[in-house]
Parts: sequence; C-alpha cells; structure tokens
Amino acid sequence: MNKKILLSIVFLIGLIYVYDNFFTKSMITGTYVSNGIGIDGPNKNDTLILLENNTYESQSWGKGEYTLKGNTITIHYDYEFGKASYQMSIERNFYIKPKLVFDFDQDYYFEKIK
Repeated sequence: MNKKILLSIVFLIGLIYVYDNFFTKSMITGTYVSNGIGIDGPNKNDTLILLENNTYESQSWGKGEYTLKGNTITIHYDYEFGKASYQMSIERNFYIKPKLVFDFDQDYYFEKIK
C-alpha cells in the first residue's frame, strides 16, 4: 500500500514538472500584451505576436525571429548597433495561458490574449 502511494506521489510531481516546463510551439504562438513600464524592455500594452514560422512582430523590437528551448524563449532583433537578443522565461499555472516573463523582480511579463 505505501509503495503505491509513494509511486503515485512521484508520478504526480513528475507530471507537474513536465506541465510547467515543457511547451510546444503551438502552445506558445499567439498574441501577447505587456504589463511592463518599459524602462529597459517593452512598454506597457506593447503587443508581441509570435507566429508558427519562428518569427514575431512587436512594437518594441519590430520584426524578427525567435527560438524556443524548454521553458525559455529568445527574441532576436536588429538595432542601431547591430544584432541583439532578449531572453524570457515561459511560465504558466494550472489552466492559465502561458506568460513570457521579462522581469521577475518587478513582475513584468507578456500575457497571452489570443
């Protein structure tokens, strides 16, 4: 009996880990809106549109490409001094749409709206 309970708990913890840390491209693509103030990054209400072909459109970064690895997304863009990138973590709680966190300390993120 105790072995079954322990095995069930380990399985549940593993399932929660997989749910919180692995994302497919179809889960991530869509339109996001920023809640940040825009000191060093996106402005408030900036939209970020992630497309299926690994490209994006954004008011802050223009058009470019993104890469998805595990629970991290990296936005690659051009600016006046050449090329740069911006890395964000992907988070979600149970039954909530994913959000792209760009400043943990101030709780700034892009929230998926569609």
